[in-house]
Amino acid sequence: MISVCIPLYNYFAYPLVHRLSSEIEQLGAQDRFEIVCIDDHSSDECRNQNKGIENLAVCHFLDANIGRAQIRNLFLQKTKGKWLLFLDNDSVVPDRFLQNYEEAISDKADVIVGGRIYDPGSDDRQHHLRYLYGTRVESRTVGERRKKPYRSFMTNNFMVRRSVMENIQFDPRLANYGHEDTLFGYRLEEHRIPILHIDNPVVNGYVESNKEFLQKTNEGIESLVFIYNFMQDDPHFCQSVRLIDTYVKFRRLGLLKVVYNFFERNRESMELHFETGKGFSLRQFSLYKLGLFIEKNNGIGYAGVSPALIKETIQL
Repeated sequence: MISVCIPLYNYFAYPLVHRLSSEIEQLGAQDRFEIVCIDDHSSDECRNQNKGIENLAVCHFLDANIGRAQIRNLFLQKTKGKWLLFLDNDSVVPDRFLQNYEEAISDKADVIVGGRIYDPGSDDRQHHLRYLYGTRVESRTVGERRKKPYRSFMTNNFMVRRSVMENIQFDPRLANYGHEDTLFGYRLEEHRIPILHIDNPVVNGYVESNKEFLQKTNEGIESLVFIYNFMQDDPHFCQSVRLIDTYVKFRRLGLLKVVYNFFERNRESMELHFETGKGFSLRQFSLYKLGLFIEKNNGIGYAGVSPALIKETIQL
């Protein structure tokens, strides 16, 4: 059996669950699939909106928010399947979605990743930062993902064998937004768990506004700094995360103060461009993230190097 696992949080997920339930019915596969939803203490309004899901799936509503890592681990207790298929609650799934996953099962892979794409119609001035980052950084063809299978791992659309999930769980220390997939993907690589990437992408249904995405970026950097502080003695991990790898290289060269000074002088201007959705590049956004990382990690060195050189060479 495949257990479809959908963590819910403040999002109207009925269309997703209905679509999955309809495919199961069309396949006549009620004995091969189950849909399980766990609501991570959403607002009362959102819970009421999602009540119809209870007619289509097994639903659990938590009395307190436990975060993105622990809620995924909780599905081990709430499901029956040999395989656990995780989906973000804003996913829009294609035709044959469940069938594609079922057909991909073999003894050669313990984790199967489907990928993600973005609807071009969601790109406008107010959402351009999120859309650009999503399409240029997160969306990868199956061929591109297979070149770096562990670095291409994302939690929004993947299936894992229960026995693997029981041994390699999401780190419960990661209570806030961001990078739980980075660490989980690294653990898979560390344990040499075979990953298969397939062409079965979901559409990212909710595209945050520029302002929302900046806030999420801030929260994600805080999570990455938290991870770095207990993983910094593992050089392979540091090299596997591009932002950390860049930070470490600049620290060794004594360039962190130069980078941070440039970040501080240009922060307001960059944020204005990001929020308005015009006049910026992803390289500038990468520099902005590095500046945030330095600030939150309180690690600044010094060397008299031109900020223009930093801007020219940085590629996160």
